[in-house]
Formats: sequence, C-alpha cells, structure tokens
Amino acid sequence: MSEISQKELDALWESVADVSPYSSYLSENTVKADDWIDTGSMVLNAIVSGSMYGGIPRGRVTQFAGPSQTFKTGFILKILANAQKKGMHVVIYDTEGAIDDKSAAAMGLDTSKVRYCKTQTAENTRNSVYKLLNKIKENKWDGKFIIAIDSLANLQSEMEVNRMEKENTSADMGTFAKSIKSLLKTYTVMSNLTYTPILVTNHVYDDPSQMYPTLEKNIAGGKAAVYLPSVTVQLARKPMKDDGGKTVDDTKSASQKSFSGVVIRALTVKNRFVKQYLEGEMYLSFATGLDKYYGIVDIMKGLGVVVLNGATYSDWKGEKLGFFKQWRKKSEVWDYLLPELELRIKSEWAYGNKLDTEVLDEVDDSEEESDD
Repeated sequence: MSEISQKELDALWESVADVSPYSSYLSENTVKADDWIDTGSMVLNAIVSGSMYGGIPRGRVTQFAGPSQTFKTGFILKILANAQKKGMHVVIYDTEGAIDDKSAAAMGLDTSKVRYCKTQTAENTRNSVYKLLNKIKENKWDGKFIIAIDSLANLQSEMEVNRMEKENTSADMGTFAKSIKSLLKTYTVMSNLTYTPILVTNHVYDDPSQMYPTLEKNIAGGKAAVYLPSVTVQLARKPMKDDGGKTVDDTKSASQKSFSGVVIRALTVKNRFVKQYLEGEMYLSFATGLDKYYGIVDIMKGLGVVVLNGATYSDWKGEKLGFFKQWRKKSEVWDYLLPELELRIKSEWAYGNKLDTEVLDEVDDSEEESDD
C-alpha cells in the first residue's frame, strides 16, 4: 500500500474545511508556555498550570469555587488586570453587584477599558457571551479577549424569573441546573474555538445527607459545574494573626485587634493540565493585598528543595540556610532555590511524572556549563 503524501493530506483536510472549519493538527491546539495568565500567586500558578510562572490557561474555562470571603472575586480581578497588561480586552458579567470601579482599580485594572455588564439570568448571559464570542471569531480576534462571570451561583433561570413575575410560589424543579449546563456547554466550546479564557466564580456547600463531609465540596449549578470547566479551584480560608515578621511583614489598622489578614487554601478538584488535588496556601493581607510568594516554602519542603531540621532549614544539597526569618528576604537564596523548585514541579506534577524534552535540555546544558 502506497504512503499518503503530505500534499495529499493537506488537500484532504482542505476539502472538508467547510464541514469542520476549526480542525487543525493537535500540536497546534496545545496550551504553550506563553499562553497562561498570571494569577498573582506563584503557588496558585503552580497548582493550576504546573509552573510557578504560569497561571490560568487561555482558551479554557477556569472556575474558582468557595464560600464567602475566600477572595474569589479578588483572584478574578487580579487575573483580569494581568491579562490587560498583555493587551487583552476585558469583559465582566456581574450577577452580584460585587465589583465596583475602586475595587477593580485597586487590583490593577484600567477600568476605563473594562466592559462591565450587569446580568440576571443564565440564558441571557449565555446568549450575550455567545454573540460576543461569535463576533470575535468572525473578526479573527482570537486570543484578544478575556471574559469573567461573577458568579454562576447567583444567576437565575428565566423560568424562575417568569414565575416571580406571575407571583408563582412553585419550587424550582431543576431548571437552574439545566440553564447552567447549557451556559457552560456553550462557554466550553466557544472559549476553545476563539482562544478566549473564561473565568467563573461559584459557591460551594456541604451535602447535609453526608454523615462524614468530604474535602471536595458540592458546587452550585449541578453536575455540569463539576465536569465542564477545564480547571476548578476550590477555596477555603482561615484568619491569620500578625506573626511578628516570621513569615510575612504586615500591619493592622486602627481597631483591627486580632487579625492582619487571611490564609487562603486552594485545592484543584479538577485539572486537565497537571495532576489534580494539588493543594497550596496563599496569604491575603488586609493592608497590602495578595502575597505573591507565600506558600512556596511548603511546596519546597514537599518536593525536597529545602529540608526542615527542627526550626532551621537546609537546601537539598545539605547546605544550611538557617531560620526562615533570616533568609526569606535574601534574593540570592531565592535565585537558586526557585529554579530547582520549578524543575521539580514540572517533573512531579506532570501526568506520567516525566520531564519534557525542553526541561531535560535545560538540565543537560546547566550540567555541562558547571563541569567547565
């Protein structure tokens, strides 16, 4: 049997383009290193993308789910601000009235260039985003926009609104879950086709029928809210007292007697890029905002980059670092710890636990240089 030439293959794919206009080789449809948008936290970047310098992916739906006061909207605004710095156009759909000009500007957004849409129903939001994404595709503006919906849980179905207008007191019989499913199915397909990242926030709740509550919480919106996003980050929080500069430098305002901020725990309950159920902690200061580096040391310990001996640290080679308070601000220490951590993250958290060719090449080159 004769081989099919590349010219014949190209002619074949061109002939079926009318039926499947968005087809391409798989290698052309992979999220590359520069296709991630920084979250503002190196820990969150790492557990989502497998790199401290990554973030959330373009062309996919990323969901932040958690109870109240877990900085869900804050993460969204931080990501939008970083996307705007990349030259992307920002569109926000607000269902809670939680976003205002001052809070968005404080996160780094140029609010004069943000399109802000108040919305109520899932169907209307779905249709509006679908029309926007279609226009993006028609004009070949792929990758130039980022869309956020805050939040899914506060959307209503049109049937629910119609019942209220008729003063009907009938309970919702699954229409909300169906409307969210339709919305997310539309977003998942169109986000990928237009290379547009879509961010959504959502609420979580415990199942009262469970005798023993699980680490993974239930997410509002039914099963579709669980399986359709490419990444779902579940958030939790605990207040933190000022520790005297041992791990963070912080200040309390007048009348803040106990807590200077909160520690936010992130758990990836869904991830299509690296191993799921990765966990990390971040620190949100009430005075200075999100700490970009907080939580990195815990990952270093877990991956063997640093070793805790009593109350002091040493690196993976056995060289003493001392108390964390002594070296946490020394840039020269971080300059050699972070590259080793990045290498181990890429190796340990990737599916299959294998380094990619680029990483192996980097290792080989560095070893050759050190031998010289």
